[in-house]
Amino acid sequence: MSYDKMEDFIETIYNVFSSVNVKADSKRDKRLKYIAVLILGYVTKLAKEHAVNLKEIEDPDSINLIPFFEYVAFKDIKLLEFDKVQVEDIDVSKSDDIERFVLSHVYYITQK
Repeated sequence: MSYDKMEDFIETIYNVFSSVNVKADSKRDKRLKYIAVLILGYVTKLAKEHAVNLKEIEDPDSINLIPFFEYVAFKDIKLLEFDKVQVEDIDVSKSDDIERFVLSHVYYITQK
């Protein structure tokens, strides 16, 4: 069974990227900029796989996180606890681990 709201999810993740990117630039925060680039790589890959044009996504007044939480629940993704994560917990050769890592960042950034 596939996730049927992928366009909404991609839009949400792209909007999070845009917000994080602007914040990173305004604060000149390199760490936050790296996270933004990581999110952009992830959402760009998804957009390509699902034929979504990121340039057509409009900036919202607020980001709708419902698609994010629905996707995480649908895929049963266990988000990382960054204060407890170990290097060996993430295998960068596995797309599921990369997705988990990126979505964990999205979660923690949006919950601040």
